[in-house]
Amino acid sequence: MNTKAFILLLGALCATSSLDAQKIKATRTLPLLEYAQSARTAALGGNHYAESDVSQLYTNPTSLLYGETVFSIGGGIRTLGKLDGLEGSNNLYNASLGVAIGQHAFFGGFRYLGGLKYTPIDNNERAKTKLHTLRDCTVDLGYALRLGLFSGYAKGSYVYTEQGSAATTMVFGAGVFYRSSDDPASTGLDFTLGAKVDNLGPKYKQSSKSRAVYAPAYAGIGGEVRYGIQGEHRFSLGSGVDYFFAPANAASATIHLGGEYLYHQLVALRAGYQYDTNGVKGLSAGLGFRFKGVALDASYLAPTSTVGKSSLWVTAGFNI
Repeated sequence: MNTKAFILLLGALCATSSLDAQKIKATRTLPLLEYAQSARTAALGGNHYAESDVSQLYTNPTSLLYGETVFSIGGGIRTLGKLDGLEGSNNLYNASLGVAIGQHAFFGGFRYLGGLKYTPIDNNERAKTKLHTLRDCTVDLGYALRLGLFSGYAKGSYVYTEQGSAATTMVFGAGVFYRSSDDPASTGLDFTLGAKVDNLGPKYKQSSKSRAVYAPAYAGIGGEVRYGIQGEHRFSLGSGVDYFFAPANAASATIHLGGEYLYHQLVALRAGYQYDTNGVKGLSAGLGFRFKGVALDASYLAPTSTVGKSSLWVTAGFNI
């Protein structure tokens, strides 16, 4: 790939990430590993320390160990839109399942981010006829263990990225959680607290000529407080802070804030806010529906920068 084509691809990478490149020293790669992976999480300002009943593997895997659910399956799609200079539309897809057996839970899933296409340019600056697609994808496995009010999990992901040339890497994560009750009631106050690290792994090279970089690794803490009234109304308020420490030249901290009102365990209204010290910030809102094991969620994410675009998340799940 010549210099001109590489510059075009670098611009696409910066635009498709969740960071505003004008306000930070460098742009992190593999935005797929940073995006919220469920519509509910996205609506709550990206707070992934709250309880979850859909896509637990990508939010809070220990949630499957509390409650009556023993099998959960879900997936979703997020529309990220078009990008000037490239063809196609960028979308995020995921699917995951989890099985709880006593104090243990096992998970599997995949994530895919792609759809944008570009025309390669040869060494003579002539455009080739075949379009190439920009994409990232992962295959993920996880395990969670419950020990009374405490619980923990570990997970690993195989990552494939194609941004002009193909590369692979592995990333790992783990977390611990504490709950005020091992059987949360529909009435009264309860809370969840957690801490996690994620996307830890070795450096990788996008091509033989590029420099080695780390995946966007972070450590964070957060939680959620819930209050129920007569089993009919439930209010939740959560927050979390993630510190992205790798790559070091793109380090930043992200704050997540979100709230939810749940009526009759049936319909939910949500709103959230996310702020990153690199300058990215944005509001979010969403709706949720629960009925006999079926979970449907939708969220709207406002643009996170002056050049960004709004996006929509839709998630569906089924629990037994």
